[in-house]
Amino acid sequence: MIFEDPQSSFWGAAEIRKSKDVSQDQIVIDTLVLEASLLMEGDEVEVTLFDEDMTALEYVEFGLKPLSEDANTEDLVSRAAESVKSLESLIGGRLVYPGMSFHWPELNVKVEILNTKPLLSGKSFAKLAFEALREKTGYQFKTVGVASPFNAVLCIDTSGSMKTTDVPVQEIAHAREGLKDLAGDNPEVQAFLNRFEEGRNVSRAEAAAMAVLLYLAEKVGRGYGEKVGVITFEKEVSEMTFLDSESGEVQPFVECTGREKALGLQIISTHVVDKVEEGGTLTDMGSALNKAKDIMEEFGDPDKPTMLILLTDGMTTSGPPPLKVLKDRFPDRGKLVIYCIGLGERSEIDEELMLAIAQYGNGSYRHVDNMRDLLEWYGRLAGEFAVVIRGSE
Repeated sequence: MIFEDPQSSFWGAAEIRKSKDVSQDQIVIDTLVLEASLLMEGDEVEVTLFDEDMTALEYVEFGLKPLSEDANTEDLVSRAAESVKSLESLIGGRLVYPGMSFHWPELNVKVEILNTKPLLSGKSFAKLAFEALREKTGYQFKTVGVASPFNAVLCIDTSGSMKTTDVPVQEIAHAREGLKDLAGDNPEVQAFLNRFEEGRNVSRAEAAAMAVLLYLAEKVGRGYGEKVGVITFEKEVSEMTFLDSESGEVQPFVECTGREKALGLQIISTHVVDKVEEGGTLTDMGSALNKAKDIMEEFGDPDKPTMLILLTDGMTTSGPPPLKVLKDRFPDRGKLVIYCIGLGERSEIDEELMLAIAQYGNGSYRHVDNMRDLLEWYGRLAGEFAVVIRGSE
């Protein structure tokens, strides 16, 4: 049934369950249902029966908002992923609708239904069946209205095929100008960014380097002191090193704490493109994942979540099997999310492997073939640590 307050237009939906403890002239509304509808005890509502077919959900995005100012938000998404059973017992089997929110006592957070597939709109709702969701695309957690700092390792394929000039530049002027401002009077970075003229094609390597620059710029702008490591891989795996301005030590990551760290832009843009010029014909993803784990250990932040992004235009042709490396080196995935990006021709990419790697790491795989989509995806990932919950392997 649907119940609505005609004065406020607040509404909700719930299944009818008969009970001998309730008289025939009464309807008792569950506390969670009442809270989710924003109605309060004493409100007068109109009740109508809903007798149409129910929508079957394929995906749900849950937003998490702490209810106390001193809440630890740094690993909130990770803790939510570890506590899914309590959420499923709380809301599983109930009706959900867009904008619905409710209290999750175990984490002391407000949970909001942010997005669904198919999209629910108006007074439409669906029954939340977690088991069915896990069998399809899973469901996702992300924070709402709070900062969630996380470190990152970016793995970039620099094999010879990345020289292919087939990535169109379109609708990226805003991102390019933002990076040019950040680069200041650095001539090398300015010259690199000038390559990205609207309407022309750039190489896959140039596109990847630009995406990494944008990711780093977004992290610098956040100002949370997050650490970002960059790895390039073909037959050989190479980690980029940066100079700590305070200690003078060389480290395999850049700390995104201020504008002066943007000098890392020059190092990254030249390194990625130069590595492709040297690039061989083999691609060793497994060793790249091994190196990524080494860098994560050097971050020195075991309690801070880490995002790993793997970008490639091909298949793994050398080195240890990537999935075996993941299982050997990343047995604890509680504070990890992996995103895989396929760039270029789909027929050249092992998308089945990309999907398997992403699913192991509680993330997702996406194929892109133009600069706009590539930059949009990297820009989004730089500020959003989200975990996807799926079924068992």
